[in-house]
Amino acid sequence: MIRLTMLCVIAMGVLIVGAGCQSTPWQRETMPPVELLEDDPSPSYTEEGTVAPKQPGGLQMAPNQRFRDVPLPANAKEDLERSYVYETPEFKVGRMVYTIRESVNDIAQFYIDACPAADWRLINVKQADGGAELLFRKAGKKLEVSIIPLGLFRGRRLVLHLVPDQTTESDF
Repeated sequence: MIRLTMLCVIAMGVLIVGAGCQSTPWQRETMPPVELLEDDPSPSYTEEGTVAPKQPGGLQMAPNQRFRDVPLPANAKEDLERSYVYETPEFKVGRMVYTIRESVNDIAQFYIDACPAADWRLINVKQADGGAELLFRKAGKKLEVSIIPLGLFRGRRLVLHLVPDQTTESDF
C-alpha cells in the first residue's frame, strides 16, 4: 500500500512538472508564419487617434502607453519588477515587460498592423521556439518586440525594448 501511494505521488509530481514544460507534445504547436503588413496608405483610426485593428477580433489598443509612439495591446499587464523607463524631452529609453493571454501570432499581428501608424518601419520578423521577435525602426529610435511563451496556463511575456538608434535610412 505504501509503494502504491509513493508511486501515485511521484506520478502526480511528474505530471505537474510536465504540464509547464514546453517540450511536451501537447505544448508543441506549429505556428503559421506571421502575415506581413500590406502597403495600405489609409489606416483606420479610433476616436482617441489610435489605429483600429484591421481584422475583426484583432487586439485593441491600450488607452495609455508608457511611450506615446509605442503601441500596446489593451489587455497587457505590466510587470513593474522587470520594467524600466527613462525619459527626458530629448531622450527615451525603456524595457517594458508585460504578460498577456493572447496567442503569439495575434500579438505579432497587432504590432505589424499598429506600428506603421506611429511611423515605425518593420525591419524583420523572426519566429523560433514558439515565440516571435519583431524589429521596428524610425528616425533615431529602434523598437524590439519579443513575444515569449510562458507555458500552458501562464500566457505570453511581451517585452518592448525602446532604444536610441544611429542607423540611417541608407543602412537598411
